[in-house]
Amino acid sequence: MDYVLSNSENFKVTKEYSDLSDHYVITLETYDFKKSKEKNCYINASNWNFNNVEANNYLHRMLGDLPDLTNLSSSEIDYGIRAGLTKTYCKFVKTRRLKIRNSNEVTSVKITRLKNRRDRFKKCWSRNKTAENYVRLVRACRSLNTEVRRVRKSIICSKLNKDPKSFWGEVNKLRGIVNKSIDTIKVNGQQCTSLKKISDAFVDFFTGKVDKLLGDYEPFSPVEIMGNDPEWTPFSEMEIRKAFERLSNKKSSGMDSLSGYFLKIFKETLIPHLAVLFNKILSTNIIPPTWKIARIMPVHKKGEVDEISNYRPVSNLVTLAKIFEICILQRLETLDLDYVPGPNQHGFRKKHGTNTALAEVIHLITDGLDNKKMVGIYSADLTAAFDLLRKEKLVEIMFKKGVPAYLIKIIHAYLENRTGYVQIDEAKLWVKDIKAGCVQGSVIGPFLFNLYMSDLNDIISPCKLVSYADDSYVIVHENDIESLKSTLTNKIKQHCEWLREMGMISNMEKTEMMIFDPEEIQIGFGGKIIKSTKTMKVLGVLLDNQLNWVPFVQKVIGKVRSNIFALRYIRRYLSLKDTVKVVRSQVISRLSYGSPVWSSSLSYILRARIRSVYFLVIRMIIRDFNLRLSRKRMLRITGLENIDDIFFRRTSVFLYNIIYSLEPTNLAGIILSKSYFNERHQGKLTFFDSSRTKMGKKCITNLIKSYSDNWEFDWLGISVHEFKRKLRSQFDSRLFP
Repeated sequence: MDYVLSNSENFKVTKEYSDLSDHYVITLETYDFKKSKEKNCYINASNWNFNNVEANNYLHRMLGDLPDLTNLSSSEIDYGIRAGLTKTYCKFVKTRRLKIRNSNEVTSVKITRLKNRRDRFKKCWSRNKTAENYVRLVRACRSLNTEVRRVRKSIICSKLNKDPKSFWGEVNKLRGIVNKSIDTIKVNGQQCTSLKKISDAFVDFFTGKVDKLLGDYEPFSPVEIMGNDPEWTPFSEMEIRKAFERLSNKKSSGMDSLSGYFLKIFKETLIPHLAVLFNKILSTNIIPPTWKIARIMPVHKKGEVDEISNYRPVSNLVTLAKIFEICILQRLETLDLDYVPGPNQHGFRKKHGTNTALAEVIHLITDGLDNKKMVGIYSADLTAAFDLLRKEKLVEIMFKKGVPAYLIKIIHAYLENRTGYVQIDEAKLWVKDIKAGCVQGSVIGPFLFNLYMSDLNDIISPCKLVSYADDSYVIVHENDIESLKSTLTNKIKQHCEWLREMGMISNMEKTEMMIFDPEEIQIGFGGKIIKSTKTMKVLGVLLDNQLNWVPFVQKVIGKVRSNIFALRYIRRYLSLKDTVKVVRSQVISRLSYGSPVWSSSLSYILRARIRSVYFLVIRMIIRDFNLRLSRKRMLRITGLENIDDIFFRRTSVFLYNIIYSLEPTNLAGIILSKSYFNERHQGKLTFFDSSRTKMGKKCITNLIKSYSDNWEFDWLGISVHEFKRKLRSQFDSRLFP
């Protein structure tokens, strides 16, 4: 079956990876424009403004010309659908060539004239160094600098007013943060500029790191576990329509260059054909080979740009495969499995997050201290956790948890025999094999990883486990220090042995331990010594063994102060309204990260220091350098809230979300166990705190008691949206009585 694509000025169809499939793999390959010595380059920009009705009619005709889909294989149906989509893309998504000037280059006719004038005066000054020639040269330089600043400001302002992406791109440039391109990489200690060598170096690094961790592991097919062919229910068009609603609108794409944004335009046209394709895959248990090819892009993390170890791989997958994954995920989510990621898992789950994980960690610590126990905590750091997931172990776990056999088969078929290629500048790529892992960048990957790690809580019991994705924190309660040391040693040993059995590797050098006692301890395990520390980082929040938050507040204030100069520079180009946007994202977000957990237990001095740096930033952006305006007046000018009100509002919404949704179940159970209906106040739900020590007052039960008493409206039973609206009205009445 052959499909002939119409020729396009900027695109051509190439045959690649023919050894992986009986059919062509469709790719949209741009022409290779070479960079010139003047640091200029050419790119192709896509214009997404086209007639959707005409495009849908055209695709409908393309798909209507296909033969009877029920008689074709899944690979042939997939090829036919993507061929029609590619022809539609080439016909309606126009591209244009753009010449990109250096970001620091600002030019105009007037600037060119002023430059020539400056050069003339400079020559005059070099020939005859008189006072008159010097004054002329200085005036010419000043005029040139003034015009350059004016033109640069107008260019930046025009880019800021386009869309949010360009706005934040220009703001980051003003702050000195730019997207770093991969021009040179150190290979064997030498700088390399060849794109092919750079691509090969990334392949060797990414594959070598994982292969070294996998050792002599060779995947196999667990046929005996999956059993016979089961009964299965076909995918309905309604299920696929819901999958489209959950599909991301991002324009990033896999090897076929068909993004989710593009496919959503043709949703209604595609759904009947996708239903046939997906049901064919379920009946034959054969995944189209192109769905198993990942387009791996190296993304810089931190540190030097030319160090290959400072990059991480990000995979872009074929969008049709993502829609199929969402359909499978929807089936898994509706099953009554013998599986809940466990109340201890807070990653990749609705109504869970870093704040809920932090709140549970703090409650478990304070609860133990309130009961006069010795409390210790340690964290287990996993190396390349998602890349080391063993497919056979996953199949065994799914079978044990009660996942239907047809879903087990299709998930295993999707994970096996996967390949990928590293791509540099669109044209340089190299295929590699992927033995293990749950496909980073996939939709179903996080669910599978949670399922894979769901039995860890049984190993840690009776100690308490709190997990966020691959980060695990274990809290231990004991009566004395010796028992605490013994329990910590045994649990770390059991934890590492279980991870080794599951194919995971714990990085002992990054394993941290802290006890809530002035005395420091150390334990030996695996020939290494782990010493307790006075501070420990938990999901981005720095805990100390006194829970007074001094190190964390100092760190946050230091980060905000380091951005003050950049914000002052940005203020030259941005209006006050746009600068407030930057303050909300760069200052308030830093100051309030994790605030539902720690803000209520701050001392007066720490709270005053946070207020001080917050109003210092506000005073700087409104240019009140003479300290003439009061804090209340500054808030009125900028439209910002007091930082204490921000803390109160975010903590209130956080607590009400737990009460309203009853998730996370552990925190909801703790909160509701300390509540009763007060008949004297018209049946209002009232909370109490039974803490006996000062440290116990920092637990979540005391938090909900103090905050619910300040909600000045009837909040029981209303939706979260209505709760936010009434809470906002309460604050507005205080600010503007």
